Amino acid sequence: MPDSTHHTNLQQRHSHPSDPSGLSHLPSAAADLVLLGDLTGRYATGSYSRLASDGRSLALREERQGAAEHGHRITAAIACHVAPIGGTVDHLTQLLLHPDHEGGRHAHNIALRSGQSRALDYIRRVWASASEAVSTTRALDSRHDAYEVLAALRDRIETTPWRGERGRTALRVLRAHLNFAETAGGLLHHASERQTAEEAGISRTTLRAVYESVLKPQGWLT
Repeated sequence: MPDSTHHTNLQQRHSHPSDPSGLSHLPSAAADLVLLGDLTGRYATGSYSRLASDGRSLALREERQGAAEHGHRITAAIACHVAPIGGTVDHLTQLLLHPDHEGGRHAHNIALRSGQSRALDYIRRVWASASEAVSTTRALDSRHDAYEVLAALRDRIETTPWRGERGRTALRVLRAHLNFAETAGGLLHHASERQTAEEAGISRTTLRAVYESVLKPQGWLT
C-alpha cells in the first residue's frame, strides 16, 4: 500500500474529535509502530540474546527479559517520534495506554504487573530521555549538512583508541555503518546484520558480539 494512502487511512480511523489516540499527528511510520507494534523486528536486535560469561559467544536471554528490552526500545522509539512534533508526556501516555495500540504493550504490561502509578513513572522517564535526545540533536537542512556531520563523526571514530582485537573489530563495524550512512545521506540508516557483516568482513556472530559488548554500551550505535 502506498505510504500516503496508508497514512490517509490511519487519519480517517483515528482523527475523530472524540478519539484521544492522536495518531493522525504522527508520520505514517510512527503511526504504524504505535498501532501495530514492531512487525518487522527492527527494534528486536539484541533483545533476546546476551554476551555469555566467556565474553565471546552469545546466549539466549530469559524470554521475559528479552521481551521487556524489546518493548522498551519500541516505547523509546515512539517517544522520540512524539517529541519533535511538539507532543507532550500526556500525548505519549495516551498513545501508549490506548487499549488498541500494540506499540504500548510494554507500558500496559508494567501497569498490569506493578500498577498504573509505576507505568506512568516509567513513561515519564522515557519521555525525559527522549526529550533530551531530541533537543540535543542537530537539525540537518541539507545533504551537505549531513555529510559535514558524518565527516566529523568519521574523524572522531578514526582518532578514538580501539584497543585489542575486539576494539579493532568494532572500528571495522563502525566504518561499515558510516558507509551506509553516507549512502543514506544522514545518521539514520537501515542495514541488515548480513549486509553489515559483509561490509565489515566479519561473521554475523562476531558482529552481534561487538554490538552488545562495545558499540551499544559505549553509545556509538542505537
